[in-house]
Amino acid sequence: MAVRIRESGKVLCAAMHGEGEEDLYLDDGIHYYLSVVAKVLVTEPHDLHKLRGEWWWINNIPEGVYIDPFYKEKL
Repeated sequence: MAVRIRESGKVLCAAMHGEGEEDLYLDDGIHYYLSVVAKVLVTEPHDLHKLRGEWWWINNIPEGVYIDPFYKEKL
């Protein structure tokens, strides 16, 4: 469940996207905290995520991207 942050700022699923020369790699523990606990790093529902493999900061979601309802639920 780890992610790669590209020099451009794009956040990508590490399992779906190969390593880039300037990538910052966030391991599972950090990714888990940001996405599940803090819910500041969000993605699409699984059926859509598996097509694109992108993540977005909660305050920087592109128009037209449907975020998984999980991120709107309170823990």
